[in-house]
Amino acid sequence: MTQPDSPSSTQPVLLTEVDNRIGIITLNRPHRRNALNGELIEALDAAVQQMADDPGVKIVILTGAAPDGGHGGFCSGGDTREGGVRRAEGDDRPTGAAPGSREDDLTRFDLHAPMLLHTMPKPTIAMIGGPAVGAGLSLAGACDLRYSSDDAVFAANFSANGLSGDYGGTVFWTNIIGTARTRELYYLNDRLTAEEAYAWGMVNRVLPAAELRAYTMSVAERMLRVPASLLALVKDNVTQAEQDADRRRVLFTNESRNQRQAGRDIAERLRKRAEQQSRSGQ
Repeated sequence: MTQPDSPSSTQPVLLTEVDNRIGIITLNRPHRRNALNGELIEALDAAVQQMADDPGVKIVILTGAAPDGGHGGFCSGGDTREGGVRRAEGDDRPTGAAPGSREDDLTRFDLHAPMLLHTMPKPTIAMIGGPAVGAGLSLAGACDLRYSSDDAVFAANFSANGLSGDYGGTVFWTNIIGTARTRELYYLNDRLTAEEAYAWGMVNRVLPAAELRAYTMSVAERMLRVPASLLALVKDNVTQAEQDADRRRVLFTNESRNQRQAGRDIAERLRKRAEQQSRSGQ
C-alpha cells in the first residue's frame, strides 16, 4: 500500500499494521475525510483480502486516519471529485466486482472489501472516529461490531447525490436495524449523531473520542482469548442466520445493478440539460 494519494503527496492512501494478532486497516486520506477514490478502493480491497488470508491475524479493525488535531476518523463516502463514484462519470463498471466477471456470476463480489469484512471467518470491528457516510456507512455496517466516538456522524446520503446505494449498505443495515429504519436512512438522508445511532442500534457503544481506540483494542484483546476456530464457527452461525451465501450475493448484485442504473440516469439528465442549454444559447 505505497501508492501516493496525489502527485504531490508521498503518503499512502491506506495503512496496515498487526499488533498482537490484531490487524488494523486505516483509510489514510484525512484531508478528504478518508473519502474513497479509485486508488483507495483498490487498496482497501487488497488490504482486507490480505488480512483475511493472514494466519497471524485473528481480529480485524477498520478505521480512518484523523485530521490534523483530531482523535480519529472513518470514511465520508465516495470522493466524487477523484473517482470514488464512477457511475456519475459514465463508467458503468460495478465497483468491487472481480475483473472480467459476468453479470450472472454470483461470486463476483466475494472478495470486495465490504462483503469480505462481513463473511471472512474472523471478527471485524469498525472503529468510527469521524463521519460514516455513504460508502463509509456501508463499510461500518459490514463489520461485526461497531464502536463510535461521541463526535461521529452517520448518514446514507446516496439519494442526495442521485445514487441508490452501494457497498452492501442496504443489505447490512436492513439486517442490523430493520427495514423501517433503513428506509428512513436511505430516503431522508438525515445525519445522525453518535448517540442517535446508538439509540437506533447502529453501534455497540459510544465513547469519548480520546478513549475510542483504547476501548476498541480492549474488545479485540478480549476476543483473542477465544480460539480462532471457535470464533469462526460463531461468526458462521450468525452470518448464516441472516441469509444464505447465495441470497447475500444476489442482494449485492441487485444493489450494484441499481447503483449503476442511477449513474446512467445522472448522465442522461446531464446530457439533456446540456442540450437544453445549447439550444437556449443559439
